[in-house]
Amino acid sequence: MDIDFHEDDAPAWVELNTPDPEVSTRFYGQLFGWTFAGGLGARPQSQLAELAGRPAAAVTATPGAQRGSWTTFVKVADAAKTVEKIAAAGGSVLTGPLALGTAGRSAEVADHAGTRFGLWEAGGHHGFGVADEPGAFHGGELITDGVDASAAFYGQVFGWTLGEPYGPLNRRDWRLGGRSVSVLLPRPAAMPAGIPPYWDAYFTVADAARTADAAVRLGATALMPAIATDHGVIAVLADPTGAVFTVLAPATH
Repeated sequence: MDIDFHEDDAPAWVELNTPDPEVSTRFYGQLFGWTFAGGLGARPQSQLAELAGRPAAAVTATPGAQRGSWTTFVKVADAAKTVEKIAAAGGSVLTGPLALGTAGRSAEVADHAGTRFGLWEAGGHHGFGVADEPGAFHGGELITDGVDASAAFYGQVFGWTLGEPYGPLNRRDWRLGGRSVSVLLPRPAAMPAGIPPYWDAYFTVADAARTADAAVRLGATALMPAIATDHGVIAVLADPTGAVFTVLAPATH
């Protein structure tokens, strides 16, 4: 993907909500080499994850949550106006927009199918300081039961369009201004029917199989072993708190 992570209407940030921040920070620190600093966005429950001193993600304590979850945030110029677009397109607003100190404004929302994601209106915190290198965010992938309905929703809200299907699973690229900013995946046959559609967070690694093995040793569960795709080798994991994410060793051409 050719993403400008500081561009409006493109993914700009990811946040892990976790019922056990101690377990989560230890896991991702060992897996990706992240270090952590407290108080992101004037929230004592949030920590900034850094890779070699550059912002990579947020980790937020969510006491009482049954499991952890990753949220992909799309950068917007005006969060209030965007939540109006989301409501008009058949989505819903779960929280916000809320001011997070001087860092910016945040909202958690859901699309027409109830699939959760976030909005980020930047203040002092612009989002990723590092991306698409080992240990950093690579991109988001919407797993959906309705390609046409998803295209209508995200097109109306963000101006995204869909590229042509490719590969055995008929993935399609979300495009903004002619560039790929995310990926859409129609629900694969192997995905259990009880799992609702979701936005998956991909993280770049040097070797997906070795990273998956390391993650399991650190307490994760392998949901899908390393497998080759059009973008590279991926593995799907659930971290020790149950948060699902994917690691990708990008294909070299």
